Amino acid sequence: MERRAKVMVGIAVGAVVGLAAIAAPGLVGLIPTDQVVAERQTPTPAATRTPTPTATPTSVPTTTVESTPTPTPEVEARCAGVTPGTDSGARSGANGSVTASEAGLPSVYFVAGGDSYWSIADRFCLDSAVIADLNDIDDATGIYADTYLALATDAESRVIRLNEELRGGYRTHQDCDAIARIEITGDGATRQVSLSGTIVDSGSGEYAEGAVEKVDGTPTYYTVQPGDTYRGIGDRFCVDSQTVQAFNDAGASRVLQPGDRVQLRPTSRTIDWNE
Repeated sequence: MERRAKVMVGIAVGAVVGLAAIAAPGLVGLIPTDQVVAERQTPTPAATRTPTPTATPTSVPTTTVESTPTPTPEVEARCAGVTPGTDSGARSGANGSVTASEAGLPSVYFVAGGDSYWSIADRFCLDSAVIADLNDIDDATGIYADTYLALATDAESRVIRLNEELRGGYRTHQDCDAIARIEITGDGATRQVSLSGTIVDSGSGEYAEGAVEKVDGTPTYYTVQPGDTYRGIGDRFCVDSQTVQAFNDAGASRVLQPGDRVQLRPTSRTIDWNE
């Protein structure tokens, strides 16, 4: 099963995973979540996309996190002697619905908002590494709410198909060979900045349909369109949206606006930081 073919269901461990941008101090504002979209310049007051009956997703997948990275002794004791994959029932952090296989065993899990990677593993008495292997992900950051998760090998191809139908062509980080990140270090008014990985343009897509400026074939700036999100921009350019947002915010606080030029990669080793 190839990693590009999969859509990952989202629930991160420890922190929201997304993308951050830094076009210049005050160019784009600090947004507490990658769900905030650019404000539309129309009489319509809502800035987010309105759900439609088509296959296009109504929102960018978001991740939820849990602070506990390993099963507790209580969980290990509860699962002792239990067949792996057995559904022990919905609970906090694992409230999604389950589809059983022909043999009557849990096969496909639909991740609910607020779910936790570790709680899902605990619910089904599965080692987290098994879930990662079944769904071709590295860790909890590969799981998204409102998507499907395979619990057994006979469900892998089915989950791929279900998630492809859900997203309606929307790309995610799982479609990238690698994820680039902008690093900001130091403190005070001047901070150091660097880029790890390569920025690539995978083409116009949902939540990132604007024009791109390039230098020697490498994307440098992106022009925000109504309905765009940092998450969508990050997915399009295979770059971590949180670090891009932080780079473009530079400590300022302003909502992402249509027409903003989001800088996708640093052009200097330092950046002015506004507290």
